[in-house]
Amino acid sequence: MRAWFALVCVAALTLDARLVAATDLPPKGSLQAPVSPTCVTSPFGMRRRIGPNAVGFHNGMDLAAPAGGVIRAVADGRVLAIHKRGPGGLEILIWHGGADGFVSLYSHVGLVAPAFAEGKRVVSAGEKIGVVGRTGVTYGTHLFFGILVGGVAIDPEPFFSIGRCGKP
Repeated sequence: MRAWFALVCVAALTLDARLVAATDLPPKGSLQAPVSPTCVTSPFGMRRRIGPNAVGFHNGMDLAAPAGGVIRAVADGRVLAIHKRGPGGLEILIWHGGADGFVSLYSHVGLVAPAFAEGKRVVSAGEKIGVVGRTGVTYGTHLFFGILVGGVAIDPEPFFSIGRCGKP
């Protein structure tokens, strides 16, 4: 099973490079951080065991954030889904336009902003979409953030100006 998972991860990373080149993604470093201030506590990619449920491939990045911290949309878009699902807990998915647009994923949300909980679907860059919580499987309060292109996770870090925690 682990060999199959590793093969899928390598295929996803290979596909990742082709998808990024073929889409209308924003310029590197141009997206607004979903939480602020923040730093990356766990980057995209393979990671060492940090707990019983945090091993293997990490298909997004974890951002340091306090409980109740405001979560903002990284770009203009349309809410695709708000749901509770597995280890991600309460999640918000936003589609960011165009035939080759991308989807942003926000996990471990504590509460969804009332307008979106009541059915609002159009979102502007920087608009409050929720607050950080500790839903799903976590080892501390944080926001998991991911970017999907064609249903495949890509490394979101290059699209932000966010540093790694503990590094200058």
